[in-house]
Amino acid sequence: ERKERKERKEKKEKKEKEHRGQEVDEAAPDGDAAEKREKAKDKKEKRAKTEADSSSEERRAEEKDRGEADQQAEEERQKQAEAAALAVAREQTLTNLRQRLAASVDLALAVADVDAVSAALKAAIREAQDAGIEDKDIENAEVRVKELKKVSKAMEKIREAIAEKDVRGLQKALGKAEEAGVPTAALEDAKICLAEEERKQEARDNLRALKEGGVATIEQVKEAIAKASAAGVKNKEVSEYNAWLIQLETRDQAESQLKDAIESRDVEGLRKAIDFAAAVALESKLVKKASKVLKEEEPKRRARESLAALREGEAATEDLRAAIALAKEVGLDVAEYARVEELLRCQEHRERCMAAIGLALQECQVVDMSSIDALREAKEKLGSAIKEANEAGVPESCLLEADTRRKKLHNAIEDLKGSIRVFCRIRPLSSKEKDQGDTQVTNATGSMTLDIDNKDDGKSTFSFDAVFTPGTQEEVFEDCRDLVQSAVDGYNVTIFAYGQTGAGKTFTMYGAPGNEGTTPRTIQELYRVTASQSARFDYTINASMLELYRNDLVDLLSKGSGVSAGSKKPLNIKMDKQGRINIENIVEEKCEGVQELSELLERGMKQRTVAATQMNSESSRSHLVVIIKIDGVNRETGETQKGKILMCDLAGSERLKKSQVTEDMQKEAIEINKSLTALGDVIEALTKAQKSVPYRNHKLTQLMQDSLGGTSKTLMFVNCSPANSNLDETLMSLKYATRAKKITNTAQKGT
Repeated sequence: ERKERKERKEKKEKKEKEHRGQEVDEAAPDGDAAEKREKAKDKKEKRAKTEADSSSEERRAEEKDRGEADQQAEEERQKQAEAAALAVAREQTLTNLRQRLAASVDLALAVADVDAVSAALKAAIREAQDAGIEDKDIENAEVRVKELKKVSKAMEKIREAIAEKDVRGLQKALGKAEEAGVPTAALEDAKICLAEEERKQEARDNLRALKEGGVATIEQVKEAIAKASAAGVKNKEVSEYNAWLIQLETRDQAESQLKDAIESRDVEGLRKAIDFAAAVALESKLVKKASKVLKEEEPKRRARESLAALREGEAATEDLRAAIALAKEVGLDVAEYARVEELLRCQEHRERCMAAIGLALQECQVVDMSSIDALREAKEKLGSAIKEANEAGVPESCLLEADTRRKKLHNAIEDLKGSIRVFCRIRPLSSKEKDQGDTQVTNATGSMTLDIDNKDDGKSTFSFDAVFTPGTQEEVFEDCRDLVQSAVDGYNVTIFAYGQTGAGKTFTMYGAPGNEGTTPRTIQELYRVTASQSARFDYTINASMLELYRNDLVDLLSKGSGVSAGSKKPLNIKMDKQGRINIENIVEEKCEGVQELSELLERGMKQRTVAATQMNSESSRSHLVVIIKIDGVNRETGETQKGKILMCDLAGSERLKKSQVTEDMQKEAIEINKSLTALGDVIEALTKAQKSVPYRNHKLTQLMQDSLGGTSKTLMFVNCSPANSNLDETLMSLKYATRAKKITNTAQKGT
């Protein structure tokens, strides 16, 4: 290249020299100046053209030279760069190989990428070989590839063993993997799987051993199945043992049923247990034992069924006896036919009771109906026979005739005692009377007669059903106790007290706390009687309480209750088609027991109108009436009976002059005397058997219409003072009571 550049330079210098020589020639004179100038001009132009061509060629040559030099320089640079790049690539290839080799050694972080790491390492080896690298790292890498191949193969075996879930396969694969140097992390899943599969296998082996052993209990099998399920043994594998467990349970159930049936000795249970044992192919001594017990129990069962079919009141005596005989024959325990023996005893007792009732009814046919003692004896005997028969369970329908006869006897006794029974009660002299110097003018000459000493008219004698001077409250009530039974039997019963103020009417009727009178004792007796008959009858008891004040009826249960007088409906006395007296608009309360009725009585007593008179510091200024209604329904026949008890504490019967009352109290006394006079007129009309009885003359007689001469049994107390200062009032009261004694009632049972 230097030689060529030198030649080009020399050639250029030669041309420049020739050019300068031509310019010198052109400057020399020529003959023909113009021609010369023209030629010079042409030459000049040619030289200029030649120079221009030469200069252009040179420039091109120079440019070519410079281009070739630049190309050569660039090629040199490229060669240098390629050599440097090759050196870098070789270094990078070697580095990559070393990195891949290092990565292949630490597989704990990426055990799943063994194959990828191996492939990458192989690629790095090929790359290094292609680069012509000869290094010990390539040999190490090739050794590592072989190791990775073993690891990959071991890992594949591990995966296959995990998939197959075979204990031996897992154990073998794990051993190979450890030999191959598989990282511990890569073996964790396999070890977990092996542990799980070992538990499963242990559970399987346990179940198999239990079944093959043949002596496993149900609880052991259940526990083994539960462990197998908990270990993850498939249901398909466990199902065989579940079926075996069901079989064991079924046989155990069969044995249990046999044992229970043998223990209970129940025929039906024995049959079912034996059939069940046969169905499950149970071979046991229990089956033979159960069959033996069944053979013994079947005749006993027939005997028991015969006993069970017998019902109280339905079985005939002979049937009862036959059933007991059969029970004894088959060897039943005494306790098993004790009930039927008791039924037989009861049946025989009922038959004896019915025989006693029949005998008592025969005796009633010939009883002396005019003798109270004979009637009472017949009634008590028949009543005792009925009570005993009722307690023995004799059906109500079998007792109707006897009970009807008993009521007729009771009614006959009451009729013989008097159409209206009158009891006379004389109180003791009061301390005031003794202080005044009063003497006693009354003298009881017997239990039924009373003498009155009258200095002016001499001695007067009065006879009544009973005379008490004064007698105890219990003694007084005892003689009227039977009237309560009459009311419960469906009759109207009336008890009233008549007499002057201060003679003891209210004490006789109501008494004092701890010394109760007739009304509280009647209430107690009423609930006692209804309770004694509650096995045969259902009873409903309603009560009302009123006073007759100045010819006005006042409801004591609504009086003082806060209801204004204008809003209260008037009380009207009405008689129904059966001749029973009813009071419209009166408060009537249902009383379930003695306490409720006693409280009702106490409420009413607080509302009664009283005032002080010369005869009594707290004189009753009205007639006090308590009405108790008893409705009974026979439990068996449905027959109804309606009774009523009317208890009346009449106001004082003394004269106005004697009581020394004035103004309003005088009007009260006049009204009281009017009512008692009207009552006397009714008594007189009934005594004389007049066709028209003046009940409507006063509300008192209207109220007592079914008590005097109506459908009632009536008891009148005449209360008297023994003092000579009250002689006139005492005689008037005794004569009034004597007239009442002559009244004839037509007692009828209410239904």
